[in-house]
Amino acid sequence: MKAKMDAMSMLADPLIAGLDDEQHEAVLAPRGPVCVLAGAGTGKTRTITHRIAQLIASGHVAARQVLAVTFTQRAAGAMRSRLRALDAAAPSGSGIGAVQAVTFHAAAHRQLRYFWPRLVGDTRWELMDTKFAVVARAASRTRLNTSTDDVRDLAGEIEWAKASLIGPEQYASAVAAGGRDTPMDAEKIAAVYAAYEALKVRDEDVTLLDFDDLLLHTAAAIENDVAVA
Repeated sequence: MKAKMDAMSMLADPLIAGLDDEQHEAVLAPRGPVCVLAGAGTGKTRTITHRIAQLIASGHVAARQVLAVTFTQRAAGAMRSRLRALDAAAPSGSGIGAVQAVTFHAAAHRQLRYFWPRLVGDTRWELMDTKFAVVARAASRTRLNTSTDDVRDLAGEIEWAKASLIGPEQYASAVAAGGRDTPMDAEKIAAVYAAYEALKVRDEDVTLLDFDDLLLHTAAAIENDVAVA
């Protein structure tokens, strides 16, 4: 009888109701690291937002200490909408709607703006909307004749390298070691990559950053500076 009453109570709980067994398990998992492996259309966003709401409502964490990150603006917007709906359904005062739900890049941008003076000093930085023009200039500087498609391919290779934590000096050897199929000679791509990074330093007062740099600089700050972490 008690088990039946407990089950009915959970079904009545808006933070639990409507979840399938696996979602339910993830949402109620003890506080701490949890890895949920799920494919498309399986309710990942639902599970994550309900877990956040459950942790807050049960008093394990404060809403303003939670940062939810995702890849796209659309996904971040969906998370915020779901959290607001759960906030309205939860007991008053839980504050679930105060959770920050943003993209990885937006979160990094905010943190880097705040900590940049501590990390770098007075040198200003500007975020590039797109790297296309600078990559094209870098290709020209290396005397490489490129089409629009070539520049896009070069930009893609630079993005892959930076996501893989590979600098211009290691690019060619990393490509060879991994058997990566490149759109042109790896040494030429490495030269364009190096020129691209050099062109981002406009002068002593301003540095250009691309979206990859937001993540790299923020991650480096967290790893290397205890106060930032």
